[in-house]
Amino acid sequence: MLKSPLRQNFNMLNFFVLPDEIVEEIMSELDQHKDLVSFALASKTCADAVIPHHTQYRILRVRHTLPEMWAHLARRSDLARNIREVHICERQNYSMPDRAPTTLIDQVLDRSLENAEETMRVRNICQALTHMHQLRVFDWSSRDVAGQQRPTSHPSHENAVMTVATQLPMLETLRLNGKFALHALNSSLDTKSLAYPVWKVSNLRSLTLTGDTWARLGNSKHLCAVLAKSPNLEYLEVPVEFHHLAECNLPRLKKLKLLIQAGANTSIDQSRALFLQNHPSIEELNWSPIGSPWIPPDALPNLKSLTTNRQFIMALNDPHYGSGTSANPAAALPSPPSTPTSPDGLSSSPEVPSVLLEPETPRILRPIESLHVFSLDPQALLDLQCLDRACLRKLKLDTFLDISTLYEVAEAFPNIEWLWLPHIHLPTDAAHPVAVTMEQWLDILPRFKNLKVFRGQGLWASIENEVPKMHELIMELVQLCPNLQEIDHSSFYDKFGAFKRVVVVRLGVQPELIGYHAERPRPKYLFDVSEGAFD
Repeated sequence: MLKSPLRQNFNMLNFFVLPDEIVEEIMSELDQHKDLVSFALASKTCADAVIPHHTQYRILRVRHTLPEMWAHLARRSDLARNIREVHICERQNYSMPDRAPTTLIDQVLDRSLENAEETMRVRNICQALTHMHQLRVFDWSSRDVAGQQRPTSHPSHENAVMTVATQLPMLETLRLNGKFALHALNSSLDTKSLAYPVWKVSNLRSLTLTGDTWARLGNSKHLCAVLAKSPNLEYLEVPVEFHHLAECNLPRLKKLKLLIQAGANTSIDQSRALFLQNHPSIEELNWSPIGSPWIPPDALPNLKSLTTNRQFIMALNDPHYGSGTSANPAAALPSPPSTPTSPDGLSSSPEVPSVLLEPETPRILRPIESLHVFSLDPQALLDLQCLDRACLRKLKLDTFLDISTLYEVAEAFPNIEWLWLPHIHLPTDAAHPVAVTMEQWLDILPRFKNLKVFRGQGLWASIENEVPKMHELIMELVQLCPNLQEIDHSSFYDKFGAFKRVVVVRLGVQPELIGYHAERPRPKYLFDVSEGAFD
């Protein structure tokens, strides 16, 4: 039963009769910024209760040193305690919007020259972090910064910040991107992993360590110690060179991203494949092996999102693809002992042992919903027997030959909603790549009956980026694709590293009014295994 506005106002008045301390505690329990905004829109009294004391103190995302902000947070524990996320990024990093408190900064106390000195700034950062008892996410990115070899001017500064951040009681997500841990002792010297603060962190649900220092062999045992302290980890992003990865056990792992940071060879592939085999809980994977690993036919039964190369998908599809003496464990069994001899030196009749052949493991269909395989063509996709065709929703193809193969893909995978295709293809009867024409696009895309999003510059290339022609093409395409919601714009948005979007708007039923407008691309989610490939 809906309450009347009068009744709602009466309840709101009763709410604010509570002591200010109780109201403040209730507001502190709202984690999401959008929930605070919704509360503020209820009335002016509600707005005064959360703006700016709460709306500016949930997420910090800064690209500059901002000594006055850190001094302010170090001084105002009553405000800093409500911060849930801290993101410290490079100055040129625009992947997410900046967020920092400004309204309540004291022009005298916080903007003093003393706070601008680096040692004092680091001290204020540490003090501010100490107040953030509800901090869930700590993200520090300092990669490829001109004139800067390490994240801080002195290793002791890095240690100080890490010591506080990694000891926060509610920390669930840790992301470090750059040349951190340059001064960390080798595991042969620090056998208990105690010298560097990050090695002590525990109870994480998400861990991202990118940069060549994390790939060092001397840090490998330390990383094992970190992972052993977080048995409930669900998201893991580490260098593929992490030497002891196969020894780790993460029973709740769902998302895994392994990228080359310093360089490796094919010898590491099989141990990474063994890690995948031992973690059937993985649902999202981004890994491209260097060679052709052996993958058991029943590996990764819950896989839903896959970004990889051709070698891996072929190995996943055919257990014999990567088999061999060096790859397939079954092929590396020791040879039988030599034939025994009799005392007189003559060979005795050998007893032929009976060989028990284990039945071949049945092949499973993975419920893959999002798929991007570098250089995979439609015909190779159609030949795959390792995925459930009804589950596929998002598909990125980097190349295709004859257009007719796309017709087969549309028929074989009827539930595709998101599609990325190149603007050129290589027909079997042509010596050079050929651009896809506008008429061909209008023939291809409607065959994907459930298509909602089409990515790529193919449509624009077919009309040579002429805006009037594009208007006609869009209006014709939305009639042929009744579910279409978005296509890529021709303008590239540098800050987010993606093309703008053309968003289709449909109003009414009979007759249906159709329009469209351009929007900026959405900010990339930091903890996305596919790196925004399926946005």
